[in-house]
Amino acid sequence: MATPVKIKATVEEVVKHTGSVVSYRFVPQGRVPKFHAGQFLHLALDEYYPDRQWPESRVFSIASSPSERAKELAVTISVKGRYTGRIFNTLEEGSECWLKLPYGEFLFPSDRRLILIAGGVGITPYLSLLKQMLEEKSGQTVTLCYGVRSAEHYLFGELLGRCEAELPNFGKTVYCEDGSLPGNRGTLDIAAIHAAAPEGSLFYLSGPPAMIDTFKNRLRDLGVESERIRLDDWE
Repeated sequence: MATPVKIKATVEEVVKHTGSVVSYRFVPQGRVPKFHAGQFLHLALDEYYPDRQWPESRVFSIASSPSERAKELAVTISVKGRYTGRIFNTLEEGSECWLKLPYGEFLFPSDRRLILIAGGVGITPYLSLLKQMLEEKSGQTVTLCYGVRSAEHYLFGELLGRCEAELPNFGKTVYCEDGSLPGNRGTLDIAAIHAAAPEGSLFYLSGPPAMIDTFKNRLRDLGVESERIRLDDWE
């Protein structure tokens, strides 16, 4: 794994998906180390000085493809507390901030069948992988099971549509709590997801901590070995 590097970055684009979910695309001002799909970065708003400690920051999944690292880095943020609220209210196009990356072991082997389970903004750790798969025209078997509260919270539909159209072994199942999207009405059904999964699949869990914990335990009850359950639990 690459040694984490501290980089100043400029906000190139801000996309507000809802009143509390926003995506940022940054242009790095320094060399960006190699990273893998599924890894995360630290974002700091205050100035970093090499002779001082790293300022207060929060961690977010890297949403850009590894091949894009020289020209852009992207994250999506859900406002859940004081610091994420400060990010939401402070960063705009042209703003500067500091990024430290890469970190994390939430990685995706290319020789296994993957079941990606995402609750809400939990889809963000998978975006880098999906972009990379599109670039490589990957034939890997990957199924995304995506649960949202309503159509408003269904993020990155254009990217997911491209995956369905261009990747021969990509599948998507949507669970929408209020029924405002095509697919399954209600919440993610881990038993049904497990039943439909190809034998030997790796199960990836990303979303609210309570969901991750519940689904992890249920998968174990269903006989899935711990080695085949991967958790995005850095929060």
